[in-house]
Amino acid sequence: MVDRIVLGAAMKTTLTSIQQSRLSADKTSERLATGLRVNDITDQPTNFFTAASLTNRANDYSKLLDGLSLGVQTIRQAVAGTETLENILNLAELKAIEARDTLEKTGSALPDAILEDAPVGYFRLGDADGATAVNLGTLGAGGDGIYQNGVTQGDEILFYGAGGLPAKFSGSGQYVAVPNDDSINQGGPFPERTVELIFNADSTAGRQVLWEEGGTVNSLSIYIDDGLLRVTGRTTSNGGYGPLDISVPINAGESYHVAFTQDGPNSRFTGYLNGEAFGSEDLGGAFIGNHPNANGIGAINQNLYFHDDGPGNAPARGNGTFAFTGQISDLAIYNSIIPQAELQERYEATSLPLSESFRQDMQVFLEQIQGVVEDTQYRGVNLLNKEDLVVKFDQDNKSKLKVDGEAFSIKSLGLDDINFQKPSQVEDAINRIRQAIADVREYGTSLANDLNIIETRQDFSRNLINNHKSGAMDLLIADQAEEGANLLASQTRISLGTTALSLGSQSQQSILSLFGNSSGLFA
Repeated sequence: MVDRIVLGAAMKTTLTSIQQSRLSADKTSERLATGLRVNDITDQPTNFFTAASLTNRANDYSKLLDGLSLGVQTIRQAVAGTETLENILNLAELKAIEARDTLEKTGSALPDAILEDAPVGYFRLGDADGATAVNLGTLGAGGDGIYQNGVTQGDEILFYGAGGLPAKFSGSGQYVAVPNDDSINQGGPFPERTVELIFNADSTAGRQVLWEEGGTVNSLSIYIDDGLLRVTGRTTSNGGYGPLDISVPINAGESYHVAFTQDGPNSRFTGYLNGEAFGSEDLGGAFIGNHPNANGIGAINQNLYFHDDGPGNAPARGNGTFAFTGQISDLAIYNSIIPQAELQERYEATSLPLSESFRQDMQVFLEQIQGVVEDTQYRGVNLLNKEDLVVKFDQDNKSKLKVDGEAFSIKSLGLDDINFQKPSQVEDAINRIRQAIADVREYGTSLANDLNIIETRQDFSRNLINNHKSGAMDLLIADQAEEGANLLASQTRISLGTTALSLGSQSQQSILSLFGNSSGLFA
């Protein structure tokens, strides 16, 4: 009994050849399908691991490339913001120049408006380079004041069209002594009284007298008190009133028109700033009586009763104390009530309302700055709001670029207190706007330089990624023509092997047939 098949050597060799050709054909088919000649570690270990290393490196650079792209977009956003800010500031500069050109042509009708109401005292204070403060009111020379302790002439008008320079007080005891007179303080009682003046304070700190009349018992006054402008009065005559406490906040460096009215018949004491009432109190039917102490502009002259002195007599205070630091002009004293409408006309007779209009127009431009800055942030980073950006160029964090943020708020640009009241303020506004333009432009240039650096490294990283990927593919990629030829050769070898195997099988069948035909001979 035959329990196994024995192949001849030729057939074994042919079968082995067919198997090898089949394996070769399968491998070649895989290479043609994937396009790679190294598909796994068994194909070629060295190339496989080297290509994997290059691919991993390329992937690392791809992650860095994402960070570079975010950095580029963040800086581009900031550059767009600086360009917008520059456009806004250019418009603001044109507005400031328009303000200057318009205000330089503006006059003032303030002196005429004051003189029409026949004040008993009117001191323009444009003569502080001399000894006498000339009274243009109805008292004439008899009511002239005397400059005390070195009051000087100011070096700049308080408003465009002022027509003269104001008196300048340094806060070191300078004042104008206004003499006692029946029409001002000695001939009381005074049922009606109005006082007005223009001032500009260098500082609003402490207590600084602008105008005072009277002394330790009966007095009227205007003074600055730690950032507040106060008008007050106190009397024991006619039933008495006060001390009154009427105040409003003011700013240093701004020119104001201030006035108060003591209206005995209507029992009201009212303060006005720039023609608008800022406080009023009931006098209970009383009004200021005789107050024989002398009067002062810019400091105390023979005592004063402040709003917080009461009750009783105020303490004695020396001449020149509580001195003002700044400039004063156009002080007028009336023994009548100037209505609010006319006080408003006084204010409008100056260029101050026009200056305020230009300031408000400027604010419309400048307020856009904050909106632009807020909108410039990109993915949580706002370079225009002083937030820094760090862009990494390698995985080890050894190579990087820090882009410093800058603050571009109205305040940081120095544009938060722009004013157009005086020529120096207008020129200062124009210069500060131009400096802000230069600062924004300089920062925009700095951002552009940083952007160029990052974009250069971005291109470099892309090239590195491509080089690493290309290097990896060079180690793995198959030659399609070569592999096609290999497949054809393998298929041919398989076909030839199969034919050879068929021929070998036919040879053995012939031998078997011979034995089969010969069996009848031995039957």
